Amino acid sequence: MDQLLQELFYDEIDQGRLVFEDFPEYNDLMNQSMSLFPDGDLPVSISKLLDTANCISFAHGLRVRQRLERWINL
Repeated sequence: MDQLLQELFYDEIDQGRLVFEDFPEYNDLMNQSMSLFPDGDLPVSISKLLDTANCISFAHGLRVRQRLERWINL
């Protein structure tokens, strides 16, 4: 993934502007995922997959915003 997008993604999380736990759907799905691993820890590969999926979704959202802004300003 583009390094700049990834840095922006983590900055948004660090600054508290992107909080996945604020969304009930995220919490429900995370709880379901965690129930598959009774020791309480997600395997590293699953954790990386979730992180990558979140970054990709964030990047897609940014691109949609850019397209909407261009469309509005036509």
